[in-house]
Amino acid sequence: MFITASGTGQNWRDVVQHLLKDIMAQIEQSDVRPNLAYLYITDKLARDAQSIVEILRSVSGVQHWVGVTGAAVFSEHAVHYDKPAASCALLKVDDNAFAHLTLSEGNYQVDLEKFIDAYRESEAYIGHFYFHPELGYRPDFIVGDLYEQTLGFMTGGVSSARGTHCVFSENSYDCLVSGYGFSEDVPIVSALFEGFENIGREHQITDCRKNVIYALDGRMATSVLSDDMAEWLESALSNDSADAKPTLAEHSLDDLMAYLPAQGVEMQLAFRYYQNDMAKRKIKHITAQNESEGTIASTYRAAEGGHVSFVFRNPAALKKDLARSLMDLRVRLNAEGQLDALKGGIYISNFSRFDKDAADIELVLIREILGDIPIAGFYAAGEVSHNSLYNFTGVLTLFL
Repeated sequence: MFITASGTGQNWRDVVQHLLKDIMAQIEQSDVRPNLAYLYITDKLARDAQSIVEILRSVSGVQHWVGVTGAAVFSEHAVHYDKPAASCALLKVDDNAFAHLTLSEGNYQVDLEKFIDAYRESEAYIGHFYFHPELGYRPDFIVGDLYEQTLGFMTGGVSSARGTHCVFSENSYDCLVSGYGFSEDVPIVSALFEGFENIGREHQITDCRKNVIYALDGRMATSVLSDDMAEWLESALSNDSADAKPTLAEHSLDDLMAYLPAQGVEMQLAFRYYQNDMAKRKIKHITAQNESEGTIASTYRAAEGGHVSFVFRNPAALKKDLARSLMDLRVRLNAEGQLDALKGGIYISNFSRFDKDAADIELVLIREILGDIPIAGFYAAGEVSHNSLYNFTGVLTLFL
């Protein structure tokens, strides 16, 4: 069983009333009653989380609730932003097929050991968790700690809010982390979406110091960036104009960078790295470039012999990458006979991807490509996939 519900209103009481109406209508139509819930509330409701959960638990009969605040939340057909709103996903899972996680700041080690015992007892292999960004333990540290203790796959996200953050679990409303671990009796498929487009090919780092890259492929780093940008911009500008194709190869890097705002793109670096023999990319901001010295600095500690690409993101690149990745996921699900078995999904997207002029574009693409499945989720301040914390990405967790 997997159902979703949502509610909006002028205050938390309105939201709960609409949410419960939606929940109870679906429960009454089913012979199965859910026992687990994921709840997403907009930051307008962060201070009311306890009241919301207590009423939802009491009226719905669903005993286990975990959740998080989001600057915006996904419901089945819309994205709710800058207003009181909530959405939830409700599941029916056998009691011995899940482990409940509540980590508190003041009792971190004891809480973690308790969860690990339950995780192993339930023979869990995957977890879906939510993280507080501002308490005593950093989300990236906790992700690493959870993976080291469980060796299990993880999905999830970090609370986002323009005010008070709230991560809640059972009867605790100031959690470091909340969520559930699941056994193989709860089949789950996950996908990570980058939302970037490459500019040029991948390059080898041949000289660097800490976070500063001096040379790529044996050439000055800024020269390589200039060549890649000039080639990409010539193509982009010629597509925008009926005039002759512009020649930008002789332009300075600063001149080339000046074109970017008009193209609506933000240039970044994608560093390749490996985990368990799997190639991944970590996207980092370019913090400075010095053409006279040939250097490029980022927020990432580079390594000589490593590989990096120049990438950009804008709404068009996000849509293109998400559509392509979802089609790949559809093909994989179909080949494994799982496409028709989809019950529903939880989608977490970074708030930097939010476009209030097309707020539901990611939701629309998911439903168009994977089918009319129930979806809930939120816009996060960081996304978890496998054993890593990401930014600027989207993570889809599908229940079969």
